[in-house]
Amino acid sequence: MEKCCVKGTTEFKQLEELSTYLRIISDTNRLQILCLLKKGERCVCNIHEPLDISQNLASHHLKTLRDAGLVIARREGKWVHYRIDIGKLDYLTNLYNEVILGGFNGDQSTRTGLCQLQEAGG
Repeated sequence: MEKCCVKGTTEFKQLEELSTYLRIISDTNRLQILCLLKKGERCVCNIHEPLDISQNLASHHLKTLRDAGLVIARREGKWVHYRIDIGKLDYLTNLYNEVILGGFNGDQSTRTGLCQLQEAGG
């Protein structure tokens, strides 16, 4: 029986972590915010207007993204400017590739080999 991806394994912990981040970015407003932020740092007023959402709702989504470590906030006087944490985004991209694609461009034989290696304790 294949023990790959079951509770207690490192791979399962990666699945849980990836699942958490996928839930966070599954919201359309949050994806739109990330899309705006990929063009550079912005304050809430430059986020909520183009998305046609209230400033409170934009702030709520930014807090969620910030708490998840996807967005970094920088205070300048009374303004808070937000930007994407590129390091975190790279980490999540690598995690996604490792968990979903097996870390090797989705090669099934490699994934099977990794699971067998993990089962053997290596």
